[in-house]
Amino acid sequence: MNATFNLKRFFLLENYKKQETGKHLLWSAGVVLGICLLCMMYDINKGMSYYTEHTQANGFCRYILWFLCIAPCLLESSITKRNSTLYLLLPASAFEKFLHLWMKYILILPVFCMLLILGIKAILILSGTGYLSHFGNHIELHIIQNDQTLTYSLLQGTFFIGCIAFKQQKLINSFIVLCACFIAFFGIILSISLWEPADSHEYWIANISYPIYNFPMSSTGEAIIAFCNYATPLLFLIGTWVSGYFLLKEKQL
Repeated sequence: MNATFNLKRFFLLENYKKQETGKHLLWSAGVVLGICLLCMMYDINKGMSYYTEHTQANGFCRYILWFLCIAPCLLESSITKRNSTLYLLLPASAFEKFLHLWMKYILILPVFCMLLILGIKAILILSGTGYLSHFGNHIELHIIQNDQTLTYSLLQGTFFIGCIAFKQQKLINSFIVLCACFIAFFGIILSISLWEPADSHEYWIANISYPIYNFPMSSTGEAIIAFCNYATPLLFLIGTWVSGYFLLKEKQL
């Protein structure tokens, strides 16, 4: 391609891919409705206890978020010998093909699922049926806690880059990579804790419940921790997107 990005050429690519995108949206709608029905069936199976206990509506959006994280490996077709020639010969640059994937799975699909959830919530609340209204009222749209952002970033980034990196069994291979990352993180944490010296009372320094280690942190330290809590997931996501672009570019070459 003569240029990395050309707006007219990108619109032509989107027009060529619109039928595929529409199918992916329909599949996603089916998954969202299926998860909703499964949550309702689980509540109904518990009997009337869902009025006093947490209904599955509390986790409904969280299940949708898990689906969105693995959606690239579920919906995107693998580049095989049968379709690789046609894909590589498309009159679009590697950046435009990557941008198509990025917009579909980071913008279009999440917005579509969010609108669908809002529609389901409104329909259930206005249905007038006791259980359906109760389920709709308990659908929580705020699903990501601050301490979970890194986990979801790792989940989304691994499966997003996996749909580009792997040719076959993308979901399984991406899951194996994700497990390997978690094992490596836990191994590092365990190694650090084992090398920490114990005090005279045989308490590990990591045990913050011991009184002598409870002291106020400086404002600079709090600022550094707050920055790392928000910057680390963002930098990881950007890193996976950049890596995915270069992988796609290498395949096109």
